[in-house]
Amino acid sequence: MKPHHVFSVALVASALNGMISPAMLIVAIFSWVWMPPYLLGSAGSIFFASMIVTATGTLLLAGVPAALYERVTGDRAGPVAMWIWAGSAVLLVVLGLAWRIA
Repeated sequence: MKPHHVFSVALVASALNGMISPAMLIVAIFSWVWMPPYLLGSAGSIFFASMIVTATGTLLLAGVPAALYERVTGDRAGPVAMWIWAGSAVLLVVLGLAWRIA
């Protein structure tokens, strides 16, 4: 599988986690801190922006183990690091689902 396909898995997993993560509720509650005032009047815009922020945070957080792997091994942009990134994103989705079920 090509690296951009593996990165697509990480992107889809991050988008899914942006929709189901319990962190989205926290981001939405504090939306008055980071959102412009003209967007705060609509619940839909708060929900959408919170979902995008949570998905971006998931993508960044899932990249940390891959970056640590690259730093330790010296293997820059290898396929193993991409799989670690995608696996970390999927793990965050599973944790978000487990939190919602429990």
